[in-house]
Amino acid sequence: MARWNKSFIDRGEMLPDNLFLFEPALAKRRRLAREAKEGKKAETVDRTGSVKHLERAAKRLKHSKAEDRILYVPQWDMDKAEEAMRKAGVTGAVSNLCGSQRKRVKAGRGR
Repeated sequence: MARWNKSFIDRGEMLPDNLFLFEPALAKRRRLAREAKEGKKAETVDRTGSVKHLERAAKRLKHSKAEDRILYVPQWDMDKAEEAMRKAGVTGAVSNLCGSQRKRVKAGRGR
């Protein structure tokens, strides 16, 4: 069951035609809450190693307004992640999962 304020609906007031009651999926809500903060640091973790997923993660970082953008990946995928960030045109850093190594990335040419 969704978490709506049922008293709004039970008052007998007619809802506008253009109002859609829905709740985004849990993963999307978490991401939206993280982006709403728009703090100094934006962090994304990608463990897949897939070039496609690394590019998606880099593009998510690109659209955040944070000053520091960090993409956390396994050690053996750091080169792929660095290339994905350049391809997406993101300035930030690529780090291994434990944070012991970090590479700064300057935005390359986008597509």
